[in-house]
Amino acid sequence: MTTFGKWEFTVDREATAAAYARAEHGGSASCSCEGCRNFTIARDSIYPPAFLSFLESLGIDFHKDGEAYHNARLSPGRHDYGGWFHFVGTLEKTGDFAAVAMSENFEAWLASKSAPPLASLQGLPLVEVAFHATAVPWVLNEPEAM
Repeated sequence: MTTFGKWEFTVDREATAAAYARAEHGGSASCSCEGCRNFTIARDSIYPPAFLSFLESLGIDFHKDGEAYHNARLSPGRHDYGGWFHFVGTLEKTGDFAAVAMSENFEAWLASKSAPPLASLQGLPLVEVAFHATAVPWVLNEPEAM
């Protein structure tokens, strides 16, 4: 049994990694809206090292999110985003637990799968890794989304 915050779960890292290897791209890379295009370009600077390490331990390719979405412009050059990934496994202990702060501007939590997964993960037992980032830079060379 593995833990993340107060959640307890099992993971099939090999099955997860194999499914991500079959996926051509993630949700944000398949969308042409300005928010997703910005996220895809800024992604390498968004996720804190602790979150990247957690995703790696699960077999998740951080370049292939299930989806990322733009919530709001918080101030010039600073944006609020959310999103999720999935991994093959089971959620053994869940509840209305506090999100895990991974940095000052980034938190994550686990949930039973509710959001759409990548096609390569369809039909597998999945756990959702959701995230919220509040300091995503605007890097597109076009006007900022509001």
